[in-house]
Amino acid sequence: MAYSARFAGNTTVLSTRYTATSNGVISGLLYVPDLPYGDSCIHETAPHVPLSVVRQANLPPTNFHLIAIAPWVNGRCADAYMDAASTAPVRGFLFYMPGNASASPPPADSPDWYIDDSADWMAKTNYPVYALSGMVGEVMMQHLSLYSGNMTEVPFGRNISERFLTDTGDYLRIWTELAISSPPMAFSTWVYVLIIIGVLLTVVATTSLLMHLAQGRRRLSLRRRVVAGEVNLEAMGIKHLTVPLQHIQGFPLFTYHYEPDTSSPPLSPRSAKATRSQTRTRSLDQTESVTAVARSATVSEFGLGSQFAASTAATDYQPVCEICLDPFENRVTVIRELPCGHIFHPECIDEFLHEISSLCPICKTSMLPRGYCPKITNSMVRRERAVRRLRGRIEHDDDDRGQTQGWWGATKGRLFGAHGGSMSSTSTELQETQPKPKKRPPQRERVQLPPGDDPQTAPTAVTRERMRELAGFEPDYGEGGLTLWKRVRTRVFPGFD
Repeated sequence: MAYSARFAGNTTVLSTRYTATSNGVISGLLYVPDLPYGDSCIHETAPHVPLSVVRQANLPPTNFHLIAIAPWVNGRCADAYMDAASTAPVRGFLFYMPGNASASPPPADSPDWYIDDSADWMAKTNYPVYALSGMVGEVMMQHLSLYSGNMTEVPFGRNISERFLTDTGDYLRIWTELAISSPPMAFSTWVYVLIIIGVLLTVVATTSLLMHLAQGRRRLSLRRRVVAGEVNLEAMGIKHLTVPLQHIQGFPLFTYHYEPDTSSPPLSPRSAKATRSQTRTRSLDQTESVTAVARSATVSEFGLGSQFAASTAATDYQPVCEICLDPFENRVTVIRELPCGHIFHPECIDEFLHEISSLCPICKTSMLPRGYCPKITNSMVRRERAVRRLRGRIEHDDDDRGQTQGWWGATKGRLFGAHGGSMSSTSTELQETQPKPKKRPPQRERVQLPPGDDPQTAPTAVTRERMRELAGFEPDYGEGGLTLWKRVRTRVFPGFD
């Protein structure tokens, strides 16, 4: 190698047709194509193409790969040079604009590279075409004119011959290599934004799908427990339910019949006075106290877990309808008895169960048919789980309190009772000092009402207001009170509380 020069960063791609490589080297002997004899472009380009430059006729007859170079003085001459190169094994063509002192050539879409006022020629060439800066093109053309003869004609030919032991008749030519590389595409900012959005959407979609699958399993589990009678949705304040009228009408009707047991021993004046006060007809002024008594009637854990729970309130003597507070008339009033044993006026309890609540107004036992279950939603699952967690936390706190009482707490409980010795109205001593008369269960005679015949007038507005009070709670019946954002969040992520 007698001469080497490297030029980088100052090449423009004009045409990529038939490029042999996208990442590699295009190489060949550098030369200037021969124009037809008499072509005017020979004279137009003569100031920029020395007479001693290598032409195709100066190259060996062997079929070497070639790299062509020519000045771009105008579009017509450039087209003539490309036509002349089309008959040779050209691997690439280099153009430069003489006199252009810019460090880089014009861009590919510049009008400077137009032929016949268009750039259509770039899509019709049989080889790739590149543009060099004017300075680089002139240097390459100068060296092509210097290194184009035998060892006695080229610069430093004697030194080259001595170093490589060549013959003086050997020829020296310039071998050109074009390093072609496709730089990695730099991602724009919007590409990174799209990637981040895609990752976030994937995470959101995956999380939402997993939550929906988990909630689906929880809905099935809650439905099985509701059908089995282990969960009372309305008693837990989860779902407002009503009883079908056809099922309510299946509860038996009786004629109220109650007579005191005359065989019981006479009562003391004090106890008799207490008895008379207990059996006295309740007035509307007693509504609040009766409501408090009705709300205090609780259902045990077994009651909440069964379809028809046993009431903790006594059902052997019920002198009034707990809904309208009107007393029952012996052998006159028609009553409807619920499976839990409580009795009411048919018009009162029918409207209550069919329009207000599916629970008994007194003991809160479910009156729904066996196996009945409403449509289970995600909100119902979330509320049921929250109630179970709260109940478990309360029981855990009670257990911890019981364990921390110690010896003194246990001794005090045995001596004074569970409340630390405070007197209670339910103590044994008070029960013994207030003897109760023995009562005989009411003798009921089942009756059948004719269709469409009301035993009494429809419930009044006061009675309906009391029905809502006896319901005991206002459950959250859905997502109507949620904002739009919270509704969307619960739809996408159903597992969030």
